[in-house]
Amino acid sequence: MTEPLFICAIEDNTMVLCENHARVFELAAMTANTPHTIIELEDSDTGGYYCHACNLKQEMDEMNRPKIILPN
Repeated sequence: MTEPLFICAIEDNTMVLCENHARVFELAAMTANTPHTIIELEDSDTGGYYCHACNLKQEMDEMNRPKIILPN
């Protein structure tokens, strides 16, 4: 079984988040008194989706990783 994913939205801004990031999203929205929506995806609907926050962190780690540049 894969980790549950959630569709999280504030107005027209929508993202797919894992459970940990969805909790942080909910806490931030509640603290700011901002109307928000969180919907858990069914297991059959999660194919091809991933947590946007986890993916962004992975991309940032890749960008900041030292690169070896060899001469031609």
